[in-house]
Amino acid sequence: MRHAILALAALAAALPAQAEPVVLQPSSPWNVDFAEDKCRLSRLFGEGENQHYLAFQQYWPAPEAGLTVAGPAFEKFRSLDRTQVRFYETQAPMRTTPFTGKVEQFGTGVIFSNLKIDSGEPETNVIDKPGQGGLPQMDTALGNQVQFVELKQGGREVRLATGPMGEAFEVLNQCTLELLRDWGLDAERHLTMQSGPRWINQAALTRKITANYPTGALAQGEQAIMRMRVIVSAEGMVESCTILKATNTTRLESPACEVMQGARFEPARDASGQPFRSLYATSITYRIG
Repeated sequence: MRHAILALAALAAALPAQAEPVVLQPSSPWNVDFAEDKCRLSRLFGEGENQHYLAFQQYWPAPEAGLTVAGPAFEKFRSLDRTQVRFYETQAPMRTTPFTGKVEQFGTGVIFSNLKIDSGEPETNVIDKPGQGGLPQMDTALGNQVQFVELKQGGREVRLATGPMGEAFEVLNQCTLELLRDWGLDAERHLTMQSGPRWINQAALTRKITANYPTGALAQGEQAIMRMRVIVSAEGMVESCTILKATNTTRLESPACEVMQGARFEPARDASGQPFRSLYATSITYRIG
């Protein structure tokens, strides 16, 4: 028995030590930017050269948001490596595969296209989901359960101590409603709608959008997260299409809006079942491999 114990002790000594978790306290209040095309909820953590950045971003009303964290504690995080995410102590870690990139003034950033507080990376990020009435928004009750934003990749673990975020999510929801109004849409009608627009010929057009990775971008190894916003008329026709880049690129330009000129929709229907002018929006991720 003595020999077994000594052998195990020797093995333990040979294993690399786990890095101590990095815990960062807030050094600024929450700030919400009511921008022209997006809403950003951000906060700073740590001080001086150890300052870190956290931001939730939304480009339309949704129960999920893009998430960016940046700062020296994330310097050794790697793009598309499995990364565990948690928002409160009793939550099981959620597996994700984020991008990494440079965030101005803060260095290495870890970037998620979309995250839901209770379930991680959603399969889709659209303003309406089949069979779901009303307007999907951030869940403020769930936000009040949040204690931190914690990322773990390999032996590295970083926790940003946010505290409850229900009130911050409520302001974010107000901001995305203002986006609808800015685009000339009836926000109140959306809040009580029976259903959003349904893309009828989605399968065929999605194949066209995803079939060809832009050649110049592929050669440069460029990857990106983009948001597509389509205004759909009460007749189910595309009135306008806008592509917004959530990450910076030099060569990567999406052909999605050109393809969407051929899109056909079942229009959104309000509380009384009448078709009305609305929004179809989704995320497009260009990922090599």
